[in-house]
Amino acid sequence: MSLTVEIVCQLLVRSRLLSADDVKALHQKWRGESKEPADTERFAKWLITNRYTTDYQAGLLLRGHADHFFLGQYKLLDRIGKGRMAGVYKGVHNLGQTVAIKVLPPSKAKDAILFGRFQREARLALQLKHPNIVRTFQLGEQDGLNYIVMEYLEGETLDEVLKERGKLSPQETQHVIHQALLGLQHLHEKGMVHRDIKPGNLMLVAGKNRSSDKLIDKAVKLLDIGLGRALFDEIIPQSEGEFTLTNDGALLGTPDYLAPEQARDAHTSDIRADIYSLGCIFYHCLSGSPPFNDPNLLRQLVRHASEAPRPLREINAAVSEPLQLIVEKMLAKDPAHRFQTPADAVTALQIVRGGKKEGLKGPESDADMTAYLLWLDAENSKDGASPPAPPVRSAPRTMPQFAAAATRPALDDLNQPMAPTPVRIPRPATKAAGTKTRTTIYPIAAPASPEPAIDVELVPLAASSPTRTANRLGRREFFILGIGASLGALGVLVAEGLGFLLARLLRRTPPEEEKPSSSSPGENP
Repeated sequence: MSLTVEIVCQLLVRSRLLSADDVKALHQKWRGESKEPADTERFAKWLITNRYTTDYQAGLLLRGHADHFFLGQYKLLDRIGKGRMAGVYKGVHNLGQTVAIKVLPPSKAKDAILFGRFQREARLALQLKHPNIVRTFQLGEQDGLNYIVMEYLEGETLDEVLKERGKLSPQETQHVIHQALLGLQHLHEKGMVHRDIKPGNLMLVAGKNRSSDKLIDKAVKLLDIGLGRALFDEIIPQSEGEFTLTNDGALLGTPDYLAPEQARDAHTSDIRADIYSLGCIFYHCLSGSPPFNDPNLLRQLVRHASEAPRPLREINAAVSEPLQLIVEKMLAKDPAHRFQTPADAVTALQIVRGGKKEGLKGPESDADMTAYLLWLDAENSKDGASPPAPPVRSAPRTMPQFAAAATRPALDDLNQPMAPTPVRIPRPATKAAGTKTRTTIYPIAAPASPEPAIDVELVPLAASSPTRTANRLGRREFFILGIGASLGALGVLVAEGLGFLLARLLRRTPPEEEKPSSSSPGENP
């Protein structure tokens, strides 16, 4: 059946977009203004122009649909995206708030696994309340349609900005990365991991100064939270909080920004993988391309795991040495050598930017910042805790102390069990006599369960306990003792062998000589 203008008007009433009286009035207005009042296509365009409907709504009407224009208290205005298992719509609450609505199709809701994923995504997303993360407001269901209501954002992604501009200034880059780190820290505090940090998942929206078009005034929002995205991809939960890839070789994340450990096993990676991915974005913004831009996927993954990126300062002279150090630390191959939390990276970045938060003072030279980052490495290598207030100016002078804190104990001490109380050991000879330094050391082999740090007090050698050192044999002493014992045993065996041989020789007698015959030679018998 072909649609007519009158049928479209009936659908308008049935859809509840407009009341019967409103539809009757607009129809009369249309007939008075149009030269071809029966033209359905022109009528639909007229409805859009006069804001009676949106493009999306008019398209549904022309296809003969009168339902699915509302979900609960939300009117659907447009379809803004379609995922593997849900469409994303722009909607408006009856009180006027514009939102984004993600809908799970009824056919997918019949699948218990997919439906469970959808509900889990909603429960996780509802926990996130941070200005640098897209908000989720509600989980709903109506007429068999399940949906979640989220914050609607208007702006452009960082990916779009980089495609247009190529790269950003150091100031703009620090602004974007700083806000993204704040969002990641909130995820970390909630026990979540994004797992797909890339420029396309960083949305730049209007900030406090809404009239400004400068990137430095934009707010950054994390989109497509990793665990939520994983629920929409080829992942099947084995148990609560556990997921596995159904397709061999499938990757969770984007190769240009993928941490080495995440490429090996995405489901055991933690927030430090997100820090690596954000470090790749950091590098991209300052250099104009990702650190390992390679068309060959396998080669690209190998480079992420084994190759150091080209130094930023060789590509962009505007990059300071401290800024390059921060990026390199975020891009460390070993997660233990990166910033252990996004908050650690925020602290370092704030110092470079001037330290305007919580009384932090910025470095007065690049050397100060370099010393701070090296010191931060030592702190992270000990227990991964958030760093205390950084050293300023005096950092280069105190660096030997931090280096001493990270050294391993002597081999002799490794044979001794870890004492539950402080242990006195000889202090290094580089210290002046009579001085004391407090630091923290850890055994090379990690204990089965986390143990508190052991406070060790370094004292002069003369102050050490004589009974403790005198009664203790190290590996060297045992080695020398073993060699001596072996040589002694060998000597005893050799002596016994020689004695036995000599005794045998002495006991032997020569054979009796043969007696001559009675007749002389030449004589006949």
